[in-house]
Amino acid sequence: MERAVQLICELADAQVEGGVDHYPGKKELLQLDLRVERVNTLLGIDLTSQQVAEYLRGIDFSVADEDSAILAVTVPPFRVDIEREVDLVEELARLEGYNEIPTARPDIAMDYPQRDGMRRLRQETATVFTGSGFYEAINYSFVAEKHYDLLGLSDDDPRRRCVRLLNPLTEDQAVMRTMLLPGILENIRRNINFQQTDIRLFEIGKVFALLDPAQQPEERYQLCAVVSGARYPASSPLYFSEEQADIYDIKGAVQRLLQTLRLQGKSGDILFQAVEGAGDASGENYADAACSLRIMDGAEQLGLIAKLSKKAAQGFSIKQDVFFVELALDALLDLPRIEKAFNPLPRYPSVRRDIALLVPESAAAGDLLQEIRAHKKQHVVYADIFDVYSGQPIDEGMKSVALTVTYRSDERTLDDATVDGFHEKIVNALMTRFGGRYREGKE
Repeated sequence: MERAVQLICELADAQVEGGVDHYPGKKELLQLDLRVERVNTLLGIDLTSQQVAEYLRGIDFSVADEDSAILAVTVPPFRVDIEREVDLVEELARLEGYNEIPTARPDIAMDYPQRDGMRRLRQETATVFTGSGFYEAINYSFVAEKHYDLLGLSDDDPRRRCVRLLNPLTEDQAVMRTMLLPGILENIRRNINFQQTDIRLFEIGKVFALLDPAQQPEERYQLCAVVSGARYPASSPLYFSEEQADIYDIKGAVQRLLQTLRLQGKSGDILFQAVEGAGDASGENYADAACSLRIMDGAEQLGLIAKLSKKAAQGFSIKQDVFFVELALDALLDLPRIEKAFNPLPRYPSVRRDIALLVPESAAAGDLLQEIRAHKKQHVVYADIFDVYSGQPIDEGMKSVALTVTYRSDERTLDDATVDGFHEKIVNALMTRFGGRYREGKE
């Protein structure tokens, strides 16, 4: 432009009165902070601050604070490709020379990443229940608020405090669920309407507890499983029976889950305790109090096994018995697991003895079993219940409980006299604790 003005003045006898520089799009030069330690970390080399500054000045970059760990670099206007600190690192790699950058293998730890414990528990639980003949149900987390009325929850029940959707798609999906059972009951009703009356379903999912309206809800994982209809469905190729499922079917599935996962309680064995009538604090309005079991770890309740009450079944238009389990998976995740261990095959034979006692109706048969298992030091390797009977000719208020006990020693063969001594101690302990007596002589 100056040459053009010079020629105009020379050839056209023009006079220059001054110039105006109209530059509306002028940009300030880009300044970047360059960490020398970051350069060496990314490139795997060892440059000093002075070396880095010398390299950059050689390609028309301005560098301040040369002796600092962080250099103030001004990018020249013609280097429009430089935008970030890492772009400067790339320039330094080119200037140092790619051949000068050492080759190093990545440092990889010889282990595997930690698996999410809850995810593993959900997968194991699903495997156990599908192996027990259950089908998995997957329902929406959005449910109808009327479900809690149908279950008969009290007005002050914390499960009524739901997270409400601002713009629900339908009235039946207006709140976030605080229980899994209502969704499963809707599945049962729908199956029955399609004449599928033999039902085994389970669901593993989150429930949302609104503890504080000003905060996000607490998300918890739960398991809910139901059994209804025939114990052996007519569609099964191996069985055909009109025998109906009962609470022991769903209890057996839970026991299999606990055994497969090798779970034990923090304070001992995980026990199943009967609910002591409708007034019990642990009872639920939607559960038949006469047919309910609490899953207990000491004083902590892990879940509930029960028969659905008639009123709740009518609310969901279900006309057949439904047995369900509700189990807190978050509580199961915190339980210790029994480590797998190898036991050699027994070298000495076992001896089996049976016990048939009359005990009061109030005595739980499971408590008798726990009392026997507590005598492990008496060479008890197995104990189980094989019969419980009440009615004629048993006296009123009493019941007959038949148990089998297996004895074995790892050191020698037990003779009859030794086994009789162990067996008599166990029988006396049962009689003393539960007020029992022999049914018909000594068995």
